[in-house]
Amino acid sequence: MSIVWIDILPDDAADAAGRAARIIDDPRVRHFHDPKKRAGKAIAKGLGLEGPVAWDIYLFYASGSGWNDGPPAPIDWMHQLPGNWADPARFHTGDDLVQELHKAMKRLTSAQA
Repeated sequence: MSIVWIDILPDDAADAAGRAARIIDDPRVRHFHDPKKRAGKAIAKGLGLEGPVAWDIYLFYASGSGWNDGPPAPIDWMHQLPGNWADPARFHTGDDLVQELHKAMKRLTSAQA
């Protein structure tokens, strides 16, 4: 699992990303800091969105998928950005987001078994 910390808000920076990364202390998780928003732009473009930066987004990829010229298509995803940013059916926040993340992980891990 990878988490990319992108500088979006005024207080976002490498030290803030480092503090946030310590919240998720799991050896299976790799953390990256992306101050130039390259990953966020590539992910948005991969979802068919020109211009915006993807952030507060949760992407699930098939096992073994890799980035070549850009990110692969996710097999599932959701976001917590209101408005017309992305597919409103994939918008979730709070407890609803947690439940949807659990459902997606259960679906995907049971499909692999």
